[in-house]
Amino acid sequence: MALTYRDCQSAQSVIGKIEMKMKMKFSQLGAIGKLSVFALLLVVTALAQNHLQSGPPVAAYGPAIDVSAGYSYLSSTIPSSGRVGLNGLAASGRVDFSPRWGVTADSGYAHTSNILGTGQNGFILSLLGGPVFYPWERRNTRLFVHALAGASLVDSAVPVTSTNYLHGWVARPSYALGGGVEHSVWGPFGLRVAGDYLRTSYVDSTNVVQPQNNLRVTASIVFRLKEHASR
Repeated sequence: MALTYRDCQSAQSVIGKIEMKMKMKFSQLGAIGKLSVFALLLVVTALAQNHLQSGPPVAAYGPAIDVSAGYSYLSSTIPSSGRVGLNGLAASGRVDFSPRWGVTADSGYAHTSNILGTGQNGFILSLLGGPVFYPWERRNTRLFVHALAGASLVDSAVPVTSTNYLHGWVARPSYALGGGVEHSVWGPFGLRVAGDYLRTSYVDSTNVVQPQNNLRVTASIVFRLKEHASR
């Protein structure tokens, strides 16, 4: 027993000397060294807590990506001259960051071969983008609204007299407000129908740029490149 007691005293003495040396070394460290040691302790503690944490991981959503293309009909108003119907194509790309919010890039081209009886071709080309919000969803169907801004190129002709007309084009900022519905059909494919109020600009019979109101209806086929992924 006496030998064992002396061994314990000797071990305690050695431990005490080691502790004193560590305290002396720590006291000799500068401010940067002490901060480094403290940061190291924090990192080790955080890693230990993360390793010991139990329970299922918190769900996170990856973005959903789709592209669409389809038919577009545009009814364009030319003040004091009448209304023109244009037919064309529309294409878009969309990224949904959550089940409620996303962003879209939208392009449209609508054309007519006879503007207001002038015999001239005309078209409206638009490039827009902006946020998308999904207020309602059930099973394979959901509603959406969007607010888009960008620019449009309008090529038109307006009558000046019964025998003369003014033909030209103008590019100006434009915007669109609207929404629609989309429905999943099979696998990555779906259908989307949208309606918009599209604001553009045109040149009137006095060669002055004027605002132009348009109504646009689009029916598209949607192809989903990536679905929402949870992990």
